[in-house]
Amino acid sequence: MNNRMGGRLVIIIAAICVFSTQFGVTAIATPLAWWVVKRFETTWLVSSLIFSAFTIASTLLEFPGGVLSDRIGRKPLIIGGLILYAVASVLFPFSRAPSELILARLLQGAGAGLFFPAITALITETTRYEDRGEAMCIYNIGMGAGMAVGPAAGGFLFTIFNIFVPFYLCAGFALLSLLLVLFLVYEPTRGVMGRIEADIASVSGPSATVLSERGRQALTLACVIIFFGIGVASIMTPIFAPFAASELMLSLPFARRLDIIGLILSTMLAVFAVLQVFFNRVMQRTGEINLSLLGLLLCALGMLFLYFATAPVELFVISGVLGAGLGALSLGTLTLASKSAGGGVIEGHEGKVMGIYYTFFYAGLGAIPLLCGWTADISGSGPRMVFLSYSLLLFILCIVLRIAIWRMQRGT
Repeated sequence: MNNRMGGRLVIIIAAICVFSTQFGVTAIATPLAWWVVKRFETTWLVSSLIFSAFTIASTLLEFPGGVLSDRIGRKPLIIGGLILYAVASVLFPFSRAPSELILARLLQGAGAGLFFPAITALITETTRYEDRGEAMCIYNIGMGAGMAVGPAAGGFLFTIFNIFVPFYLCAGFALLSLLLVLFLVYEPTRGVMGRIEADIASVSGPSATVLSERGRQALTLACVIIFFGIGVASIMTPIFAPFAASELMLSLPFARRLDIIGLILSTMLAVFAVLQVFFNRVMQRTGEINLSLLGLLLCALGMLFLYFATAPVELFVISGVLGAGLGALSLGTLTLASKSAGGGVIEGHEGKVMGIYYTFFYAGLGAIPLLCGWTADISGSGPRMVFLSYSLLLFILCIVLRIAIWRMQRGT
């Protein structure tokens, strides 16, 4: 009973922490964009580097951060990641050159690289196998809520107060989360052999035999689905937002267009968070893989609907479909990856496994929009063809994965 209560406390604190980090990333988007465009008047390349620096740093550090958490413990990495979030948030408003903004974003991304594999590995360690879906559901609610509330809150604070307030609030959330982890979270202790085995696993490559065959298959599926699925979310800001503002809202003032686009994106993320409990119940009946594929299918439908969209009101319905798809595939793949970690043959490799998962997560966030933007530029077909092409890709991926899963289950 005490172990279960301790695990419940870890889950709640993890949800608060991930709310803080995602709120911190999204709340500063509006003031940071103002900082880049109005103050420095940078080139598009430098502007892109400022915003992509976060993804670059986090992608490179997810796997090493997970491995390190296996060796020295989860709390040091979680605390270190939250400290980097807080420091980066304070540095932004004091930056005097684009290079300093890039450095701040790199620090923020490094914080994500340390934080995410460690916090999800800690959830895996402190929850029973059969409770993993519920734990990840609560965790995802925190993440979705942070992403949904952040943009609106950041823009409001920036407009009503000044450029500094959103950044300081983000730093305050990170420090509050740090204190909760520092004083209320206790890691489960591993035996001497468990630590030795974790050290052995940490010096091996990602393909090292720390998982059963079934565990490796589950982790591979989770990584493939989240890479392409999370790309849908990353497409929405750099490609969808300019498309909607320039082609679907021409009758509205430009500032009003941006307000509606922000509301559409917040709606998508709110649906992501609200449906987590429902999707957890679906997952209990159908399994993690089927829920993940359902999410991928919903994302494919949402992108297809975007291709045909002609009016702003349609975008709110589409955002709901995309939010549901992202919520389903995120919960399904995250639970699938955590269960593959829990079924390994070497104790204490959970951080390594979650590091692999989050490497693919952030790689999708960074690579997919760049690829789609490049495709739209060289083809001259514009955003609509990007939406259609990506939708077809996701439909094909659903079919291929369904066939692959069927063959694995048949043992052929």
